[in-house]
Amino acid sequence: MDFLGVITRFGDGATVVIFAMLFFWFGHVSDWQRRGMLMAIAVATLSLSAGFKGILDVARPLFAAQAAGDPLPFAPETYPGLSTPSAHAMGSAAIYGGLAALMDVGKKWQRWLVATFIFTMVALSRVVIGVHYVGDVILGMGIGLGIVAFALWLENQDDRTVLPVYVLALAVALISNTLGSEEFVTMSIGSAIGGLVVWSWIREAEPDPYGSSILVLGVLLIPAFIAFRVFEALITIDILIEVAGMELPIMPSIRATGYAILFGLALAVPVLAEQLNDWPIVKRLQDTLPFTGRTVDPEKVQQEFAD
Repeated sequence: MDFLGVITRFGDGATVVIFAMLFFWFGHVSDWQRRGMLMAIAVATLSLSAGFKGILDVARPLFAAQAAGDPLPFAPETYPGLSTPSAHAMGSAAIYGGLAALMDVGKKWQRWLVATFIFTMVALSRVVIGVHYVGDVILGMGIGLGIVAFALWLENQDDRTVLPVYVLALAVALISNTLGSEEFVTMSIGSAIGGLVVWSWIREAEPDPYGSSILVLGVLLIPAFIAFRVFEALITIDILIEVAGMELPIMPSIRATGYAILFGLALAVPVLAEQLNDWPIVKRLQDTLPFTGRTVDPEKVQQEFAD
């Protein structure tokens, strides 16, 4: 169980987003469109997962087992969220599959072998610990790989555009909301809008900031991320305004706007960070840290460990 407890973390939303963001921020400059595609895949995965969960509204198997008086041996007593499909299986298949398809490290079959092992083990862990049915993880992996297939199809088009993936994410989020889903809807809508707006602005940029520039900008943006999360946690009472005789909640709109800004900032980091290349502190860090331009230099890393 310890091994499965660790491997299931590779499917956590925060984990897969970190992998996608690291590839986007620190990937090679020539892979700009591919790096942008992986970020779009992450948003589409969030939107589809949240939409399906909210619409299908299936309780987790551990609760069904508890109700029947036969609790599952490895299941936690409580676990938040809904069951179908598995977001862990979907996210890991989409992001690790996307990395296998879009990266240039090693051979393609080697990348897919590693990715398949990871998302299969994540899916298995979700079933064993009792938070998903087998069908949940199969459906999740299928949808995740379907998103990657759609992204690869777009990659093979002449314009190699990323924007349709954000359009898909926004359409799914809006339809899901209309059908009554409340599962991460504001996050899905906000991230999709932020991606559409910001990628439309930066898609031809191909920036080349120093790795240290990205780190410095990331540190400067941390307070903004923390402030929004604190604000979101504190404001729990919805506020209504009357428009044309209808009462409309404004807090979901504020949250969606916040997520749009945050995701847009994350997407714009390489472009904004390039403007910091001439800062003295950035140059000093660049000389100190194991960066060759924007990417990590393995030889410098080995040398530091040797020293």
